[in-house]
Amino acid sequence: MSANEIGGQAAGQAGGALKKGGSKVASKAVGKAGKYLKKLLMKFLKQLVLSIGKLIVSLIGPWGLVIILAILLTLAALSAIPFADWFLGGNARSEEQQSADVKYEKEFKSAADKTVAELWGIEADKNWLNQVVKTVKPSWGIPASLVRYEIMVNEKKVELSDYKPEELIKSFQPSFSYTTVSDDKERTKSIVACTVTTTDGEGNSSTHTTTEETRSESTRKAHDVLSDITLDYGHMNIKPLKLYYPGGTTTITDQWDLVGTSTSGDCITTTYKQYDHTTVDDRYSPDFQVDGAKFQQILINLGVDKDDMKLFFEFIATADPDWNPALYGGKSSGGYVGEWLPGTAAVPDVVLRYEPLVRKYLELKGLDQLTQLVLALIMQETGGRYLDVMQSSESLGLPPNTLTDPELSIKVGIDHFAAVYASAGGDINLTLQAYNFGGGYIKYAKENGGGYTKENALAFSQMMAKKKGWERYGDPLYVDHVMRYYNATSTVIKVPNEGQIFDVQEVLDVMTKYLGHPYLMGGRDPFGAGIDCSGLIEFAFRQIGVNMSGTARNQYDKTVEIRAEDARPGDFVFWSTYKAGPSHIGMYLGDGKFINSGSTYGVSIDTMHRWRKIPFFGYRRLVEK
Repeated sequence: MSANEIGGQAAGQAGGALKKGGSKVASKAVGKAGKYLKKLLMKFLKQLVLSIGKLIVSLIGPWGLVIILAILLTLAALSAIPFADWFLGGNARSEEQQSADVKYEKEFKSAADKTVAELWGIEADKNWLNQVVKTVKPSWGIPASLVRYEIMVNEKKVELSDYKPEELIKSFQPSFSYTTVSDDKERTKSIVACTVTTTDGEGNSSTHTTTEETRSESTRKAHDVLSDITLDYGHMNIKPLKLYYPGGTTTITDQWDLVGTSTSGDCITTTYKQYDHTTVDDRYSPDFQVDGAKFQQILINLGVDKDDMKLFFEFIATADPDWNPALYGGKSSGGYVGEWLPGTAAVPDVVLRYEPLVRKYLELKGLDQLTQLVLALIMQETGGRYLDVMQSSESLGLPPNTLTDPELSIKVGIDHFAAVYASAGGDINLTLQAYNFGGGYIKYAKENGGGYTKENALAFSQMMAKKKGWERYGDPLYVDHVMRYYNATSTVIKVPNEGQIFDVQEVLDVMTKYLGHPYLMGGRDPFGAGIDCSGLIEFAFRQIGVNMSGTARNQYDKTVEIRAEDARPGDFVFWSTYKAGPSHIGMYLGDGKFINSGSTYGVSIDTMHRWRKIPFFGYRRLVEK
């Protein structure tokens, strides 16, 4: 019986009677029932057989008596098994038991919520805060599973009062560190306008106004800003962001807030102020580093046997489906290694047409759950535009594109994919890079970094190129290039929406619908044979009523220059490619990434690093005019 089946039967974690699962547990329970059976049989023989035995025999005959005895013996055996109400009640939980389970589940969830309650007082964008809370809050399924483990594995009968959720969650509780900010400044500007009347020697008077401006600066009251979130098995660093008001900009401006005016004689004093305010940088989601080995050691210290870790992880995932075991040193619910989860390929119809064949040959390998990933791989290899769709000719020792039967290409390609997948132990990143480099990379990667890293991929490429006397060997960024067409949990890419005059997410959602669509110079919409860089920008912004028509040069002129350190999602990036001046445009997404339509990969998510050798025309922003 799998943990998922146990979880499905055991509706809640504890609180009511829970059924033990597995043949081992059942056999032990039946063994214990023997002691009860003796007493029950004696009582049965004395009270039942002697008092009404003759009557039963006379009414239903000997065989009827045998049947009744069998039923009673079965019920007696089951009643001796702890939590046998599942069988006796038709595997249905009583209303009282369900109520107790719900109550206990709420206590687990409440205990988990309390561990991050402090974060809700942090000054930050609510969407950013929700993401941080969701990331660092320990799963309520962890303490719940500690109770289930006691019931299912250690064979203990658990009551609601036996364990306190707040105590069980303590080992997984995050702590928060703050930095005291004491260098924020407040600047004051005072303008004194005085009406002055003067009289000349002939008795003529005239009036004029004199103005005098003074400025002062003071240090604002110190305040604390969240800087680190730490757990015994993880860490999240929170970066600070200094904002300047009014406006809340990342660079100081000449804007001022009116404080008030006062009058003294013939003079009017008008006072303005502007100030700094440092808070958390809520423009981007911070990274969360988890040490899976430490997480598992905590569980071991709490009584979970190391050999039961896989089962225990299933318990957690059953209770809390949002929990990802892969982040904590286990395997995802699909049984994959690393931080990869089954998702969806964002590829055009020219690639999707091969899905039935891809699924067919993956099913033969027992890997049909990887269909979408292989479609993303095909998008990287050929975009579906060549008959040798998986570029499998070289796997057979043939020159590139020798194969002209797409089905044969897919069969051979999946044979190769399945082989490196098995050799990589199911590690998706290692599998993908080995598909490009060959199986020899797997041994090299394990010996030089313990698995796939971008560093050892580059080193292997350089080593093999030198060994073979080639200019280059394979694609050391193959993993990134495949995964840009693949989303592990959703086809939706989320970016913060702050600081732009348009809805960045709305525009991005339009663009990502066409990931993988081919590039075509002069293409102005994604409904034809292709679209170019400025066409993608023009089309997407037209959907929200913003005019960004024209070439990359025209779009450059419609925007204003900003500093690189001030760039945020929704800004634009420009390069000079085939001619002088800005001739290529993309929309910046933050974290060194941008979306564009390029000649190599069509509509895709790309990195600024990959374009570092192309003449860059800078970051620019759309502003109101």
